[in-house]
Amino acid sequence: MRNTSIDDVDWIERDVVAMGNDYAQGFVLAPHQHRRAQLLYGATGQMHVSTQDGEWVVPPQHAVWIPPETLHAVKFVGVTTRSLYITPACAARISDRIRCEVISVSPLLRQLLLDAVDLPLLYGSERECALINLLLLELGAMPARELNIPMSVL
Repeated sequence: MRNTSIDDVDWIERDVVAMGNDYAQGFVLAPHQHRRAQLLYGATGQMHVSTQDGEWVVPPQHAVWIPPETLHAVKFVGVTTRSLYITPACAARISDRIRCEVISVSPLLRQLLLDAVDLPLLYGSERECALINLLLLELGAMPARELNIPMSVL
């Protein structure tokens, strides 16, 4: 799904909702939070993610993990994103991350993210479910990068 808000599709009964969005240069998403965890991947451009715990600079081809219910703001600098919104129960199964972290993105994870955005919202075929399962396994194996500035910014 592309250029849609998670608020419009959060009711979907799937562990993972994948979305792609394009943001104008300098666009800022005001502080907000989601019921689901979010993996926010910047295919192009740079992102600055702010929470009460600090600020993360996310270079191109990297992602930031945002745990469920984390209040965050994002400034986009020429960014095309791919996001995964993951239910809290599923997020807990794949990761013990409890704070925002910048994550390295392998070539495999990158391609899975790109493909996941084109899945139907109510995916359910064997191939579609396998793609999501592999994506979650690969996400769980990705190392964190030290690209945060720990301070209160909100």
